[in-house]
Amino acid sequence: MLTIEELGKIESVLEREPNKGELAVFEAMWSEHCSYKSSRRWFHLFKDDASYVELGIGEGAGLVNLGDDLLIGLGLESHNHPSAISPYDGAATGVGGIIRDILSQGCRPIAILDSLRFGELESQHSQHLLENVVRGISFYGNCCGIPTVGGEVEFAEPFENNCLVNAMCVGTIAKDKIVRSSASKPGSFLVLYGARTGRDGIHGVSFASKDLSEKSEEERPAVQIGDPLMEKILIDATLELVEKELLNGLQDLGGGGLSCAVSEMTHKGSTGALIRLEDVPLREKNMEVWEILVSESQERMLAVVEPQKLELVKEVLSRYDLTFSVIGEVTDNSHCIVYYKGNKVIDLPVDLIVDGFPEPERKIEKPAYTSNLLEIGFPLTSDLRKDILKLFSSPNIGNKSWIYQQYDQHVQIQTVFSAGNDAAVLRLDNGKYIALSLDCNSFMVYLDPYHGTANSASETMRNITSVGAKPLAFVDCLNFGNPEKPESYWQFVESVKGLGQFSHDFNLPIVGGNVSFYNESQIDGKEERINPSPTIGMLGLIEDPKLLLKNHFQNQDNHIIIIGETDGNLGGSEYLRYNHGILKGSIPLYNKEREETSMKAIQLLNEASYLESCHDLSNGGLIIALAEMTFERNIGVSVTLDKLSNTKKLMNEESLFSESPSRYLIEVIPNNLEEVEQILRKNNVFYSVLGRTQKEPSIEIEKTVLFKIDELRKIWERAISNKMDGKND
Repeated sequence: MLTIEELGKIESVLEREPNKGELAVFEAMWSEHCSYKSSRRWFHLFKDDASYVELGIGEGAGLVNLGDDLLIGLGLESHNHPSAISPYDGAATGVGGIIRDILSQGCRPIAILDSLRFGELESQHSQHLLENVVRGISFYGNCCGIPTVGGEVEFAEPFENNCLVNAMCVGTIAKDKIVRSSASKPGSFLVLYGARTGRDGIHGVSFASKDLSEKSEEERPAVQIGDPLMEKILIDATLELVEKELLNGLQDLGGGGLSCAVSEMTHKGSTGALIRLEDVPLREKNMEVWEILVSESQERMLAVVEPQKLELVKEVLSRYDLTFSVIGEVTDNSHCIVYYKGNKVIDLPVDLIVDGFPEPERKIEKPAYTSNLLEIGFPLTSDLRKDILKLFSSPNIGNKSWIYQQYDQHVQIQTVFSAGNDAAVLRLDNGKYIALSLDCNSFMVYLDPYHGTANSASETMRNITSVGAKPLAFVDCLNFGNPEKPESYWQFVESVKGLGQFSHDFNLPIVGGNVSFYNESQIDGKEERINPSPTIGMLGLIEDPKLLLKNHFQNQDNHIIIIGETDGNLGGSEYLRYNHGILKGSIPLYNKEREETSMKAIQLLNEASYLESCHDLSNGGLIIALAEMTFERNIGVSVTLDKLSNTKKLMNEESLFSESPSRYLIEVIPNNLEEVEQILRKNNVFYSVLGRTQKEPSIEIEKTVLFKIDELRKIWERAISNKMDGKND
């Protein structure tokens, strides 16, 4: 809903009261979802430029030039509120929307990744959400013929009523085929094509800009209904229009529907528009003017077409049997004017629609809970083996194949590394490879938004580095609570500061993204706010296939080396949270120098062909990384833990479960050990030779066999499926 101040601003500029249709336009465009009115004041903290960035923040997709005039398009969006109310349709249309976002720049979609958060899996509600969100993602992506190649999932109580569904899409386009999401040439036609317009999705952006409550179920009509088969036709037709260079501008109809697409495109082009609403193809009778304007019906695109190309565009769309209509023209008067059956129903300045909102005052206050996050001791385990087994049963640690086996990961036959690796890897037509990773650690961000966010971005970068790629750029989806509450806004601002610092420290531009606020609920008198979750989607480049790195051990009798120091800090660790119910303590601090030193060491060793395999250390710490590297080939390990820290003697729990950042595990053949150590010493890299891989399929620590690999693998593989099947063993 518009505030009194916002209504006053509208009436002051217009010098009249807005009508019902105009109010609907402002309510959509001045919503938090469309306007970024609480967040964009902080975007100046981000690094957003580089010589290889063709398009950045503010477009449907960021475009990164890989050389040879081949560009990669990146987009990342949220569909949280819709998925919480209608998980199947919410997740499906979230995927459909992000596909169209990158399509709006002319990109051919080649991959999807998703970042998901739910309540604890013991909850039937969370199981219901997980099952149907995954079905929605799977159905939409599979039907469109786009592989879902990676992502992440996290389970924690604060997401019980506010699940998060973030979808990322990646595409390719030649530099000379880029289409902008703008309308810059007066006299051009506005062509609406794709699905017909209905009442589904009305008030969708308003729905996404307020907290959930018991009444949210009544707003189910605000959740759009998707048709992936229509989307596939839409993709093919659009790509032909792009290839034939028939479009002067293009934008999908997502949040805010037609009102958003028209106003944003004309705003970017410094133009105006004249729209005839009776020419909009409808699928429902008796729709009101305001409903047509703000409907968020899916699978629709708005194209800007010059007069001399209109017949060619019509011919392509007709051949694909798509519904289309010329609904108006681009003008030079900087107003959005809408007629319905000869009557003028809307007449608004474009600048007022897009940029005219009064910036709301937002207060910042450090949450009270942070005062209780003191340094803590940790429970000493009486049974280390039992504690490790329990950790492997955590859904946050265990195998995610219950989810990704429902996705087609190899359609389009470009997938080299799919879900289940540190990063997905795709082969491009020019012989180069790209790596993709999507990540966030909401527990660390909750405890310390600044350092937790910077470390989450660093972890995503380590995922990219661990498969042999050079990080290039990233997109973000910033999921937070109600910005009108000072404590929630503090979490957001601190997180943005951390992410901005990371982007400048590593010269990595942010090329696009999304902010999702109001991820809070008031249900049965209980207030619930999500853990702040800034999701990072990163792109990396591998120019030489020889640099591709596997994330699992390759052979027995090789040396295992840990790169980076283990500080022993257990704050925010999955071990403390899952095994002992503790989410307190200071977390490991973000350290640019350590992160950079470790990453450069991996890159140097890889370029010298000294690495047999590599895996980053993150959730669960060293014991999880070691075991995961054994699972693929059943290659065992024998290690010692006495030299993991340069500053103190660590206890077993600190050595095995600490989630200290800046660390990698590498595998090196015996003949190369001396050269590897020379390189590491020369570059002042802290490292420790842990031990060796072995034929015996077991995990041996300090000469004691703790587990057979099969024993751990079975627990790890069933961490999610057991809970979904109602088993607790």
